[in-house]
Parts: sequence; structure tokens; C-alpha cells
Amino acid sequence: MRYLLQDKKYYKANLHTHTTVSDGKLTPEETKALYKEQGYSILALTDHSVTVSHQYLNDPDFLLLTGVEIDATENKPFREGSKIAKCRHMCLIAKEPDNLWLPYRDRNPKECSVPYFDNCVIEGMSDEYTTEAMNAVIAKANEKGFLVTYNHPVWSLENYADYAPMKGLWGMEYRNSGCIAAGYDENNGHVYQDLLHLGNRIVPVCADDMHRVSKPNGMRVLGASWVMIGAEKLEYSSVIAAMERGDLYASCGPEIYSVSIDGDELRIRCSEAVRIQVVTHSRHAYARIPQAPAETLTEAEVKLEKFFEKYGTDPDGFVRIIVTDAKGDYAVTRAYWMDELK
Repeated sequence: MRYLLQDKKYYKANLHTHTTVSDGKLTPEETKALYKEQGYSILALTDHSVTVSHQYLNDPDFLLLTGVEIDATENKPFREGSKIAKCRHMCLIAKEPDNLWLPYRDRNPKECSVPYFDNCVIEGMSDEYTTEAMNAVIAKANEKGFLVTYNHPVWSLENYADYAPMKGLWGMEYRNSGCIAAGYDENNGHVYQDLLHLGNRIVPVCADDMHRVSKPNGMRVLGASWVMIGAEKLEYSSVIAAMERGDLYASCGPEIYSVSIDGDELRIRCSEAVRIQVVTHSRHAYARIPQAPAETLTEAEVKLEKFFEKYGTDPDGFVRIIVTDAKGDYAVTRAYWMDELK
């Protein structure tokens, strides 16, 4: 038996957060304190357009990751007669805590961000909304030691034609609770599946995109979506290593304790669920539900014999797991590819 997701300690993380360094309502210190109260151990402060290290906030039980959210906006309306343009937002998370590289400087920075630019190492790349320019930024970010996440495509008004050409991503936002609280349908399983079909070995990210604890409508943002990271210890290099190898899952509620494979049998252990799904790259899919309405599941075993018979030699074949609880909240694994399954 081999573990794809091991039964061990996982650290709760939010990988998309804003503070008073850009357009957030809370200071970095206040933001850290609130996330720690919610049981988090890892926080990436990804303020807009400026890379800042907050290592002074680390303590033995809490780790800050250095990051930035960058954006590009199309120079025309997304459709005729509209006043709104498409845009693209991406989070860059540094593999080293003091890496303050930045691909370009914001043309219209917020006044509160300006003092931090002096510490950034600004590359001077193009910030145009074109496939070529944005893929160049992703490639350079990878070269400079950053993991790149594609953010909230619904809010950004992007569709398949826009995101399909992207290359070099580490992850994408499967769920963005800040956008959901504002009214957007930012549950993006279909986008994640599209990018997997295109051969991108990326991880799913559930993130708060927190600017304030709750939206004015009262819907909570802070603590509504997260990633569980299976690092060996709560140290910067260990956490980044776990992220790079995909030892994580994303959630807005349920827990996934382990995923293992023994021959052609996939085994899943989780918190109480009303549905456990195995999604693949093909038309093979599997679902387990309780036998009675009041019951729940905490494990499932799925035979992949037919799947292996048909797709065992397909290097781009994959399976991934979705666990859904009685409230409709879910947890998702990354895709496990055929070379990890066979």
C-alpha cells in the first residue's frame, strides 16, 4: 500500500491575504493574531503589487510566507458596450523568506504601498494583459524562486480561452471565499479540471482573499477557506517543500485524513461526509453515498481496475477526490497522475 495523502499532522494555511500594506482593513499584526485564533499555523500575506517579508511576526506556532498579488488589466472592455475590462490576478509566494523580487511596479499604486517599493527588486517586465506578457511573468517568477497561483477567474471575467494558454502555474484558486461572500460563484472546480486536462500538474487552493473579517453584508471571509499542508515541521523551507511536492489538500469544511492505493484499490479516510467522489480525466467517475439519509461516510474504497485497463498507459491520466459534508462544504485533493498511481 502506498499513501498519496498520508495520515499525519497537516498545518492549516491561508495563501491569499491583504493588510493595510495595500487595501486590507487590518494591520499585518492584527491579521496574524486573528488567523492564529482560528487555528491556522501558516499565512501568506499577499498584498497588492508589493513584495514584503513579515518574518518578524513568526513564532514557534505560526509561520508567515512572503508573497505578493500582481495583476494585469485588458486595455479594452470585455464586451462591446461594457465599461468593464477583463483582468488577471496571480499570487506569487517566495520560496525564500527574504526574496523581495517584483516583476513590475504598479502604475497607480496605493499611497500606503509606496514606502515598501524601495525594498523590492523590481524587474521592469511588461504588465500588459496578453498571453505572451503574462506567461513571461510566470516563467520569470518561477526562475526567481516563486510559486504562482491563478486567482478568482469568475471575478476577473476570464473564460476558457483566456486561461487555457497559461503555463508554469503551481496552483489555482478552486475557491475564493472573499469573492463568494461578495456574491460571485467563485467555486472553480470546472476551471481546475480544464487546466488538468491541458496537462498542468497544479494544486487546488481554497483561500480567503481576506481584506476584512466580514463583508458589509455580514458574510464572514476570514477563516472560510484554507489549505492543509503536510510539512515535516513548521519551518519555511519545510513548508515550501511540502507545497512543491503537492502534499496538501484544500477545504472549506471537511477533513481528508488519508488517501492510499493498494493495487487497483483507492482508499479514502475523511471526516463525516455525505458524498465521496473520485473524479478522473476521463468519463470514468465514482461516487459513494450513505445507504440511509441520516447516515454519513468516513471512508470509501474504490476499485480502479476498469480505469487502469483503459487508461493505464496514458501518462496524462489522473484521479482526484472530492469530499462533501451535510452542509455542502467540500474538501478536494490535487490530481494524482498515472505515474503516481501505477
